[in-house]
Amino acid sequence: MNKKRLLLYLFLFSLSLLTYFLNISSSRYTSFLFDTLYSLILPVIELKTDIANAVKEGVSRYLYLVEVEKKNKKLSKQVQELYFYKSQLRACQMSLKSVSELLGVKSEEFGRGLIFASVLGYDPSGRDTFIIIDKGKDQGVEEGFVVFYKDMFVGFVEKVFGSSSRIRTVYSRDLTVSSTTEATGKSYIYRGGWMYGQLLYVRLEDQVQKGDVVLLRDTKKALPAFVIGTVFSVEEKGDQFFKRVWVNPSIDIRQLEYVVIVKEKL
Repeated sequence: MNKKRLLLYLFLFSLSLLTYFLNISSSRYTSFLFDTLYSLILPVIELKTDIANAVKEGVSRYLYLVEVEKKNKKLSKQVQELYFYKSQLRACQMSLKSVSELLGVKSEEFGRGLIFASVLGYDPSGRDTFIIIDKGKDQGVEEGFVVFYKDMFVGFVEKVFGSSSRIRTVYSRDLTVSSTTEATGKSYIYRGGWMYGQLLYVRLEDQVQKGDVVLLRDTKKALPAFVIGTVFSVEEKGDQFFKRVWVNPSIDIRQLEYVVIVKEKL
């Protein structure tokens, strides 16, 4: 409450006390005076309150639009980078084709269709072992198709229904996929788990350390190296040949609103 409004309320309160003790409120002239005074002052107070709320709402909307503009600029930059990478990829494909023709080797091109799907539901146990999406047999989804979001590996299609599917995620112990790390480039097996997955068959001499990025590895070279997660912990006790490596998955299942399905199986 600002100072002016406080003084106004004190004035009205004092005036009310004065009329009460002087017993002049019964006068019809006094009543008329008070009614007129209230009818003049109260609309002003209400108008001031409405203006203050409108200004506050306008400032909030302006700040929101400024934030949206910043995000749009960031997205525009990322899209431009993708166009650049697409041009580089096109050049690589042309070079590959030329080399293949020179060597007399047929270069295989993988036509990967993409299916965009909205997330309908999550694992009620809270362990995020699966999600339900709104695409199924009606959209050509098949069991085993790889699912990703941005550059992160989500899981694979486990069960397909008429117009929906269940996706087994990187947090499920029933998920095992071939994987590697950026640091070593060697082949390992990633097994899901809550809250951390495991990187299996990591030899004691392998230079796998905390913070290393774990990537999906497709032996057919048909899929990108989607990010599975980062190494959270490395233990060398209890085994003569292998380390115990724990992986923190990168994907946040509960934040997913949609995913992308690649029409390609591991």
